[in-house]
Amino acid sequence: MPALSWWDDARVAGRTSYARTSDGLQIAYREWGDKDPVHVFLSEFGATVDTRDMHPGHIRFWRQLAGISRVVSLDRRGTGTSDVACPQGFDLSDHVTDVLAVVDEIGAEGVVLTGEGVSGGAAAIAFAVAHPARVARMAVVNGTASVVRRDDYELALFSAEEVIAMTDHFSTVWGQGQLLATFAPQLASDASFMDLCGRIERFVCGPSAARLYGHAVVDLDLRDLAAEVTVPTLVYFTGDLAHVTIEQSRDLADRIPNASLVEAPGRLFYVPDKTPQLDDFAEFVGGRIDPDPSIEACLMFIDVVGSTDHAHSIGDAHWLQVLDDLDAFVEREVASRGGRVVKQTGDGHLAMFELSSDALDAATIITRGVSALGIEARAGLHLGHVRLRSNGDIGGMTVHFAARVMNAAGPRELYVSERVVEDLGAEPAFVFDDRGEHVLKGIHGPHRLFAVSAD
Repeated sequence: MPALSWWDDARVAGRTSYARTSDGLQIAYREWGDKDPVHVFLSEFGATVDTRDMHPGHIRFWRQLAGISRVVSLDRRGTGTSDVACPQGFDLSDHVTDVLAVVDEIGAEGVVLTGEGVSGGAAAIAFAVAHPARVARMAVVNGTASVVRRDDYELALFSAEEVIAMTDHFSTVWGQGQLLATFAPQLASDASFMDLCGRIERFVCGPSAARLYGHAVVDLDLRDLAAEVTVPTLVYFTGDLAHVTIEQSRDLADRIPNASLVEAPGRLFYVPDKTPQLDDFAEFVGGRIDPDPSIEACLMFIDVVGSTDHAHSIGDAHWLQVLDDLDAFVEREVASRGGRVVKQTGDGHLAMFELSSDALDAATIITRGVSALGIEARAGLHLGHVRLRSNGDIGGMTVHFAARVMNAAGPRELYVSERVVEDLGAEPAFVFDDRGEHVLKGIHGPHRLFAVSAD
């Protein structure tokens, strides 16, 4: 069955390694996936390589990126598990040196470069200007030329003094998730997530280093540097960061020669929905989100009837042997007809087939053959689209529908949906007995079901 490009089984756990900079520091970096192109992702300050998989939304995000690229993130010096350089804070040239060390270490040429937020965006722009031959294209997500207002730059929300005052305050509550609550409030409504963000802050650095960083970003002014960018650039705005406005991203796009601007306000970049706006970003990186990541399959549910009473009558040891024999029997019959057992359901099984006729053959043999094990089974089949999960499981309403079809059957009965009957047409090997319309739990409307017997 075909793989799904956006949900491929990427190496979610990633692997962490170190690269040595030209000035002798060790920079931690982590990789996910193994697809082309190499995608170097420079995050905003409040994240490290060891916190990428601490929240389901983050895991989903990195899995998606790894499904279309070999994505690499790093801890700049002084953060996470990278070496500390004194004085700490944020030095743009040092960040460029750190990125270069990682790109050299992995032997990448012509990387896709994404810079997120104030510091990540600044580092991406600076690297693209300093090493244009190493960058195939660049995306700046929720970026700005300056985070503070200046005499000739009125777009920023805060003055330098206000940013410094906020930074001084955050250093007194560092490690409690307050950074997120202030600058990404739409993500801060969940108290447990706030606690997690506090842990992430503590992974990044200590309070004093955070304060120095906040003071340092006041001096970042990319207006002239942006004009020197020569690589294809996408400026991508979602509005996740409360301190970066759409006007600032528009201004940045205007300053970068030939840059494209995508405005997707209201979309959470780190917890993305599968939307056309995010398709734009995925296509820019070098992959493509499948607009309908599903395949059509005929599903078969098999269930032992009266399993609890039977297990009680013969004892645990004997019952477990019956289940093992049943597993082996179902696996053989399904595989011999080109199907796949998706999972066991205690005393039952879910299998999927490309052809309805193969599913019917297998279900008929199994519901008859299990009598040799001293048990009775029922089965249900339904045809429809299912979504493949990277762990081998499947999902979607077709799964629920097929389970409800089986639940309508009695001992030694095989029920199928009308979709299966329509798909088979005048199949000579089977007789379909119309059992009328059924109300299936959780499924809208009545549905006509058919019992199946061999001719």
